[in-house]
Amino acid sequence: MTRIEQKEYKGIRYLLYYPKNYIEDKKYPVMFHLHGAGSRGNDFSEFAGSIILETIEKGDSPLSDGFCVFPQCHKDTWFDIFNDLLDLVKHIYNMPFTDKSRFNGSGISMGSYALYQVMQSLPELFHKAIICCGGGMYWNSGRIKNIKFRIFHGEQDTAVYPEEARRMYARLKEACADAELTIYPECDHDCWTPTYSNYDNLKWLFE
Repeated sequence: MTRIEQKEYKGIRYLLYYPKNYIEDKKYPVMFHLHGAGSRGNDFSEFAGSIILETIEKGDSPLSDGFCVFPQCHKDTWFDIFNDLLDLVKHIYNMPFTDKSRFNGSGISMGSYALYQVMQSLPELFHKAIICCGGGMYWNSGRIKNIKFRIFHGEQDTAVYPEEARRMYARLKEACADAELTIYPECDHDCWTPTYSNYDNLKWLFE
């Protein structure tokens, strides 16, 4: 059974998923995930139906080989609590279990916008990132050129237009970043289901 703890830091509540066969004092890769607008609140029941949590809880996901951190936004957007979010990122990065060479980000929609900004604020902390249906300050992409990216978007997305992903990808490539872009031709806003259902994407994140 997956070990899960509910924690709080600087007013941000988060779920901490432990790796299977956890060994104390061992260093593990970490995924720091920022959810989209639909999971805002003060109750983790808002996470119900999350494809990522379901994948981890099955116990056979590559994500089960490390720690996974799922903070919950209790305000309107992540940017309303951005300084506290940065402090939480640094707190997790400095935990004894963190393999600092494999500290990774993951974001969905609103969470992807916040994650891009977190990484541009703390670029030296992150190794890889999975970005779903989000965008960011593409003109500042040079700050995150040393982070490896897999970026995903649905061509039919009318909530966050796919041009957001294309702009970020183009500027990252201009900065010589290691970045891949996948546009799902028939997909709308929910590009996270095919992305996190793909074993290879999860395996890549922790490699």
